[in-house]
Amino acid sequence: MSLTKSNSTKTNTRVNQLSFGSPSASLVLEHVELEPLALGKVRVQIEATNINPSDRLSIQGVGQYRRTHVPPRVPGFEAVGRVVEINDPYQTEFHIGQKVLVAQSGTWQSYVDVPAENVFVVPEELENGYACQLYINALTAWVITTHVAKLGKEDVVIINAGNSAIGKIFAQLSHSRGFTLIPISSAPERYPYDSIAVLDSKQDLQSQIDARELPQPNVAFDAIGGKVGTELIQVLHNSGTYINYGTLSLMPYDPDFFACMKQNNIDFCTFFLRYWEELVGKTVRKQVFAEMLEHFMEHQIQLDVDRCLPLEQFKRAFELIEDESVTLQGKIILTMQ
Repeated sequence: MSLTKSNSTKTNTRVNQLSFGSPSASLVLEHVELEPLALGKVRVQIEATNINPSDRLSIQGVGQYRRTHVPPRVPGFEAVGRVVEINDPYQTEFHIGQKVLVAQSGTWQSYVDVPAENVFVVPEELENGYACQLYINALTAWVITTHVAKLGKEDVVIINAGNSAIGKIFAQLSHSRGFTLIPISSAPERYPYDSIAVLDSKQDLQSQIDARELPQPNVAFDAIGGKVGTELIQVLHNSGTYINYGTLSLMPYDPDFFACMKQNNIDFCTFFLRYWEELVGKTVRKQVFAEMLEHFMEHQIQLDVDRCLPLEQFKRAFELIEDESVTLQGKIILTMQ
């Protein structure tokens, strides 16, 4: 479809977060007038966006999100769409109609106005459900694996949340990059990779490692924190590396965690994509994204989609996510009509 620079649509449909709290109570759908595009910005007409765990935490106002994402605000951290307007005389990277990924807060709406530094060109042939997942989980997994831990074929990595979206990316990267992976899951019977030995989070981890004659891990990636993090660090090899990149448990580490870290000389650090972006700068960020995208396409790294729902059905999407009787096989994608 041919898109022109002129903006014929004057209405923007968006999800507005009015307060911190549950999605059902704090989110509303709005139709607002689309403002003129500011100088230095690129306007993208969104086609698909997704729901990440970080979206739920920011809506609830958990931890750092209470300070950094204050309502009223439009949720969402990544989306795919097409460039429909450019108001930057010095901008040569993009053209009208180009398919792009938007990586910034506020993607749950029909149009997003964004600085060029937060727009990434993606191949036309990529499905929208795939393309809109290429930042939060995908780039986090890639940077932790290749630029922070710098994993090689000799490394043995243990991860929790093995069945999560990012856990599945780590599994595929272990195959394409050559390191050994030991995932932990609360539902090991649903783990999708037969060639990888998965541990049951409800049983003693070290006993399972010994019984299955698995190598002792020297690197750990923790998405959960709290008591689960203590269980994870206790199976790590002396002088190993422990990287926390999430707190799905919403709980801090207990004293036993830090005692184990000190006793076993564990190198501990945290990783937040936002802080890494600030550290490396805009140019390096785009270079690393391009490097990741090339690897993902060459090695056919999959990013699963459970279903697509119209943006207007965002409350239905959260009902599915929060329903413990529903097992999602991937992300829920919100699409724009």
